[in-house]
Amino acid sequence: MSASIRFLILFSLYLLVAVLSYALAWRLRFGFYPGLDGIPDIFADQLLWQGVGMIAFKMLCLYALGQFSGLLRFFRIPDAVRLFVASSLATAVFLTVWVVSSHEYVPPGSIILMDFVLFTFGMMGLRVAIRIVDERRKGFFRAGRKPERIAIVGAGQAGSALLTELGARPEMGMRPVAFFDDNASLHRRQLHGVPIVGPPEAIVSYHQTHDLDKVVLAIPSASTERIRAIVSLLKRNRIPVETVPSVKELMNGDFRKSLIREVHIEDLLYRDCVSIDSTGLQEFISGRVVLVTGAGGSIGRELSQQLAQLSPQRLILIDRCESVLFLTEQLVARAVPEVELSVRVADVLDREAMQSIFDQFKPELVYHAAAHKHVGMMERQPAAALLNNVMGTLALARQSMASGVRDFCLISTDKAVYPSSVMGASKRLAELVIAALNGKSEHSPTNFSVVRFGNVIGSSGSVIPIFEEQIERGGPVTVTHPEMTRYFMTIPEAVGLVLQATAFSAGNALYMLDMGEAVRIDAVARDLIRLKGFEPEVEIEIEYSGVRPGEKLHELLQREDEGSEATAHSKIRRLVPAARVFAEAETFFQQLTSLAQELPHLDANAARQRIFDLLNEVDQTP
Repeated sequence: MSASIRFLILFSLYLLVAVLSYALAWRLRFGFYPGLDGIPDIFADQLLWQGVGMIAFKMLCLYALGQFSGLLRFFRIPDAVRLFVASSLATAVFLTVWVVSSHEYVPPGSIILMDFVLFTFGMMGLRVAIRIVDERRKGFFRAGRKPERIAIVGAGQAGSALLTELGARPEMGMRPVAFFDDNASLHRRQLHGVPIVGPPEAIVSYHQTHDLDKVVLAIPSASTERIRAIVSLLKRNRIPVETVPSVKELMNGDFRKSLIREVHIEDLLYRDCVSIDSTGLQEFISGRVVLVTGAGGSIGRELSQQLAQLSPQRLILIDRCESVLFLTEQLVARAVPEVELSVRVADVLDREAMQSIFDQFKPELVYHAAAHKHVGMMERQPAAALLNNVMGTLALARQSMASGVRDFCLISTDKAVYPSSVMGASKRLAELVIAALNGKSEHSPTNFSVVRFGNVIGSSGSVIPIFEEQIERGGPVTVTHPEMTRYFMTIPEAVGLVLQATAFSAGNALYMLDMGEAVRIDAVARDLIRLKGFEPEVEIEIEYSGVRPGEKLHELLQREDEGSEATAHSKIRRLVPAARVFAEAETFFQQLTSLAQELPHLDANAARQRIFDLLNEVDQTP
């Protein structure tokens, strides 16, 4: 329905109510007689023109308070308040005129007050009737369609807002019948007419006796431990559970389809989520030319999407796999159509291609996310790990310095700390490449930074998608070792850290996220099985495969020889590396070049040994 048609409909309805309330006020005051016989002559001559003036002024007040711009089918408490204010304002003006001039310009005060009551409640009743008719039309009360009976966990602002929205959107077919909350002072009270029964632990017994269809979590301020406990309880008892989207999802527009969604493993993170200073990032990125390598990967794609939201002058996306790069291009272009995108299929080791890109677009910021990251695969192909992860970093960093790039950020991993795998060793060598270049950057404008973080939930090849696939097949879920631990973060958090690190703009900087306590992979697997509606070890088996070559039971985010400093962000630490006792930078780079040429001619074991020999030689402290 167009705005003009909606305006005409509301205006006509309000005008009808205003006319009827005005006429009825006179009849109630002077009796229901035919014609105007019951109304004294002193008032009868002025009745019509005073009514026209009053009705016109009331329409003006309604218009001023936005009563003609709302949607017909929605009418809530804020709408009722504005309607009451508009009617009260008009009545206050009429009464003031009556006190000053008696009945010369307006009817008697009794008529004005009765008209106020009739007009106000008449309009409210009209709007409520429209809403009821709309709900009936959408089938909320239609015979044969039973709305889902839901319980809401959280009787705070989020729960109240959810209840209001569900009432306004009957097409969703959900009717809240109970609240549950940890706050004992709220128990046996009501919120908007819905009883607050007790703590979440009482849901199980309530579900057995009250025909409950599902539970919706509306507790954004609760700790992850509490959320995990509630979800585990509900899943163990076969009670369906969903959740409202987070505030961040709503602000970013990431969640559009419904008011609620399924509970994800991200909601059960074993620490509080990290917020990022989006205002500071906007100032840092806005108006600048930004280049992202590995834009088709999980981190690169999220980087591209977040950067596009920060108003860069141009965003350059690079990946050597055109299929995944195309997907990133489509996602970014659809989410932020106004961003200037330049997409190139290219390998960071292709010097001519990269030279052409840098010459054409002159990037000011470079985010280097391109890397081989699969531990097992790189154990079998150490030459590929060295070439892509180390030599690719060196080539791109040198090109950035030569082209006058202002900021360069390398994305690293916790596996680079005391590495036991080829992949981890290659990322550690890449970190040392950046450290060596920082020593040569006195005459270069480039600020180099490295960001180190742990496992990213949902990235390609990570443990979560593997577990999900195994659960879908009916199990077993394969866990390496019952005591193996890892640090976890979401992809948006990881990317936020990367962006924040470059915004700090400190030379030779190495950053890590304060990720809380390491998490047992076994616990993650069991939580994920319960999220899917199964019981671990009963319906889905868990098998322990043993630690594979290159894997460690426990990862670290910081070396013993690295100091730690606070930054402007409470959850981001700046690590201070000890001075390295490796050869002069160019000698180190020559060693890397010779090794890259040598490795393809060696078997995997010999190549692996040569990589660790070089790393042990250069990665020493005095």
